[in-house]
Amino acid sequence: MSDPFLSHWFKGFEAALERMDEESRKDLLAQCGRACSASHTRRIYVDEYRDAIDLPDFIARLKTRFPESDFCIAEDGNTVELTYRYCACDLVTNGYLKTPLLCECSRQSLQDNWEAALGSWNIQVELIHSILGGNACCRFRIHIPSHHIDG
Repeated sequence: MSDPFLSHWFKGFEAALERMDEESRKDLLAQCGRACSASHTRRIYVDEYRDAIDLPDFIARLKTRFPESDFCIAEDGNTVELTYRYCACDLVTNGYLKTPLLCECSRQSLQDNWEAALGSWNIQVELIHSILGGNACCRFRIHIPSHHIDG
């Protein structure tokens, strides 16, 4: 982190996140997550889903585009487990933030990616655990309504 201004600014931001009530924090991080998604990943999800023939093909395409990640369709066929082997958030990798509260931004970004690709079909993204929370990897569970799986 070479910019002293950004270092100080993000320390204040992190302190404010920790003091915010949960509803306000989720609202703020939902906006941040949508902006993160719009900056890069949303377009990849949309393009790969458009070109996929079914959910397994979509997942295979995502694995190719995001090789640092593992996507696995659960036996129920309606759930995708997503694992990140490292935190790819620029705010974390550049040393600006380290609070696990930021993982709500990642959850919201994934929510936006999946909804943009498949449509707003009551898709739910759940954070299971994260690197910032002390785990070896980040894991998310994406619940997809069964009526949308078949295409």
